[in-house]
Amino acid sequence: MRCNAPLPPPGAPPPGGDATARDPLGEVPVPRDPLPPPWENPVPWDVPSDYTTPMPPSEQRSTPLSPEPWSEPAIWQPPVQPKKSRLPYFLGTAGVVLLIGVALGIVFWPSGSNTPTPPPAATQPSTRPVETAGTQTEDTGDFDTQAKAVNDLLDDMHSTRTDLGTVVTEDCPVSGLESVLDARQSQLEKARELEVGALDNGTQMRDALVRALEASTESNRRYLDVAPGCPSEGEVADVNQRASSAKSEFIGYWTPIAERAGLPARGESDI
Repeated sequence: MRCNAPLPPPGAPPPGGDATARDPLGEVPVPRDPLPPPWENPVPWDVPSDYTTPMPPSEQRSTPLSPEPWSEPAIWQPPVQPKKSRLPYFLGTAGVVLLIGVALGIVFWPSGSNTPTPPPAATQPSTRPVETAGTQTEDTGDFDTQAKAVNDLLDDMHSTRTDLGTVVTEDCPVSGLESVLDARQSQLEKARELEVGALDNGTQMRDALVRALEASTESNRRYLDVAPGCPSEGEVADVNQRASSAKSEFIGYWTPIAERAGLPARGESDI
């Protein structure tokens, strides 16, 4: 083989025959046109087909853009609470200030004198005589003295009741009934003249004692009306009932006074 044989020019038929000559294998070669130089009729680049489906025409001329993927999401915030009224707090504060002002005014209000007023002296159970212009007078009287006067009268009434019991056991003689009636009338006068201004509920107590003696005196007169002899219980029942009710009322007033004065308590049978 010769290696230095020159190559045929491009497009020239193979040596030794024409362009349509058969090759040794018996195939007929296909004739080819010569290639043009590269600077003539350049082949255009293949433009890739547009795979975007055309949108139908519409009136909207602009396409809204989606939010940028890099934008930060909105932070959740609690709903705004409605503002509370400050009026109740203002009124409460004003009330407290007003009370403090009133209290300070009461404490520091001038009393008309720089000297503090001493506290009032405790009330004594009994009042003492008051001297004015060289004379001695009594305001409401002495508690112990007035209580003792009432107690002395009760002793006399108890003695007269005992005498009446003796007269009744003797079938009510006139002389005995007259003695009892005289004693009751004297006791009634003393009761009406009792000084009770220093005693608790003294006036009500004295009135009850007077009513009891008035009823007892009336009962003694009925005894004398039928003497000699004693009346039946029915003839003196109403007056004896009045006397018993008045005695019960008197004892209700007298009992706390007797305890305070250290005097004996009394019952209906003791009057």
